[in-house]
Amino acid sequence: RINIMNISVFLFEFKHFIRSKAKLFSYIFFMLLCGFSIYNGYEIMHKQINTIAEIKDKQELEFIQITEWLENKKGPEDKPWVNVEDPYWSIRYTPSYVVKNPSALFPLGIGQSEHFGFYKKVTRWSSTYDSDMVEEISNYERLINGNIDFSFLIIFLLPILLIILTYNINGLEKDLKFNKLISIQNNKINHWIFNRLLFYLLLLLLSVDILILGVGLFNDEFYSTQSLFKLVLISNLYIISFSIVFYFINKNARSSSSVAFKMISIWLLFCVIIPGSVHQYVSFIYPVNYMTDFLDVNRKQTYEVFKLDNIDLYDVLMEIHPELVQTKKAQEKTLDNQLIRRSISTIINQMNIDAANEIEIQNEDKNNLIKFSYFFNPVSYVQNLWSSCTATDYYSYRKFRLEIEESVLARNRLIVLELWRNNKVDKLTYQKYLGVLNNL
Repeated sequence: RINIMNISVFLFEFKHFIRSKAKLFSYIFFMLLCGFSIYNGYEIMHKQINTIAEIKDKQELEFIQITEWLENKKGPEDKPWVNVEDPYWSIRYTPSYVVKNPSALFPLGIGQSEHFGFYKKVTRWSSTYDSDMVEEISNYERLINGNIDFSFLIIFLLPILLIILTYNINGLEKDLKFNKLISIQNNKINHWIFNRLLFYLLLLLLSVDILILGVGLFNDEFYSTQSLFKLVLISNLYIISFSIVFYFINKNARSSSSVAFKMISIWLLFCVIIPGSVHQYVSFIYPVNYMTDFLDVNRKQTYEVFKLDNIDLYDVLMEIHPELVQTKKAQEKTLDNQLIRRSISTIINQMNIDAANEIEIQNEDKNNLIKFSYFFNPVSYVQNLWSSCTATDYYSYRKFRLEIEESVLARNRLIVLELWRNNKVDKLTYQKYLGVLNNL
């Protein structure tokens, strides 16, 4: 009897859903937005993939060009002074790129990817906070400007859709004064409310799951099965959590207008007020002014390094690279001034790393403060968790910055060691260089 009643309630609610233009159009419009956001995510992802492919092709051509120079034992025709057999020039002309390949689940959450670079051309002077690299600042409650993000739709707008679909359950009956008739026909009124709400819950869960799993299937294979099903789990628990809260509001409804007011208040509190307040508080505790230290390194302190005497620069170099002591050039009695000056970039790089580490520490403190708010700020937690599955969160970009830092460090270390060893470059040596410069 209970199963028959459940089916009858579902059929009743289905007919009501189809006949209600507001509910039906809201659902269709939301699904169209979701489809468009996924399509938009694919467009951005393919642009990034194509750009990365172009970079690799261009890089390969430059490798071939340098190899030809080594065969002919001369550099560019317009720069006759460039000796490619000199490690300084061969390494300097060798292009290195660090790229952040988009996740297979990128269309499900573009997050902050549009605001941060996904590739970096590395030179010996590069750093993780150059002008083409923007620092990651936590903004979990960010409202998307421009491109529509699927994760934003699910986390911030889907609860509004759920409100539209369920606000008049048990409230409309009380508005029209036939709630007692319903209670006579259904002895278990709470069960009747639950089944009506369950219809919309299953509708949304099924719709969202199909979209998420469809992205995984469209990528030919479930590339990241764990992350894919983690997204399904996150979205399902998120929708169910709001549904549970709304069930109790419907259960104790006095009118449909009071239900709508309470539901909207819940949404405003958890999706706007709390995340926004946390963000403002964190911004007050950790103002965005710490880039000053890094800029000082790139300006004032860099100039001071160039003003140092060669003997002072030598001491700093030996401190950064103690292995240089055993090299051929270090054993000579007279300092090679040109060699010292060619090695300055490794000193500047170390200063940049120290300054960047200070910024990363402050970023981590800021993120830890936000994590502390998760127990009363669950929406921010969900968005952060979602972004981690699509590799568009803070730690994904931090990993990208660390890869850049390692690449710059490897380039400077290689050029310094080869110069101080007084090595000469040939095709075989150059292949080893490529292994070091592009194996990160």
